[in-house]
Amino acid sequence: MRNENKTKLLIWAVILLALLNISTILTIYFGKDNKQMEEDSIVIDPESSPLSGRYLRSHLNFDSGQMEVYRNQSRKFRTSANIVIHNLNQYKQQLSKELNEEEPDMQQIDNYSDSIGIAHAQLKKVTSQFYLDLRQICNQQQCEGLREIFSPLFMDNPHMQGPGRGAGRGRRSNGSM
Repeated sequence: MRNENKTKLLIWAVILLALLNISTILTIYFGKDNKQMEEDSIVIDPESSPLSGRYLRSHLNFDSGQMEVYRNQSRKFRTSANIVIHNLNQYKQQLSKELNEEEPDMQQIDNYSDSIGIAHAQLKKVTSQFYLDLRQICNQQQCEGLREIFSPLFMDNPHMQGPGRGAGRGRRSNGSM
């Protein structure tokens, strides 16, 4: 009887280890696909889904020809955008460093601030060109979907409001003036 129990225990141990190995292999395999999807994704709005080929294929019904153009344009866009973002981050770091100096140099602060503004403009231009390149391959219905996907980039930022948009002086909270 002891041998039977030992044999059953060993069989269950082998089955458990086999299942563990299979789950590990599946995790590695599917994890690699997710990592590839993340690398191919472009984040348009931090609160929305990243823009990936898989996303466009499913939401805009891109065909294989459109997907090929998307991949080429996306690669070009990411390369350009990453260079601009790298420069932008360097200017921000330099500005922060200068602001925290014992005696900050206002000329340097102005130069870094101007460089940040120029880099933001370059990023908008690169993004706009990417949008226009994609729009050229879309039909009318796809253009509508593409516009919705990219619209957060070209909308007002609710966290940055100019004069007259707040509930401060001159505005009555009951709606009457």
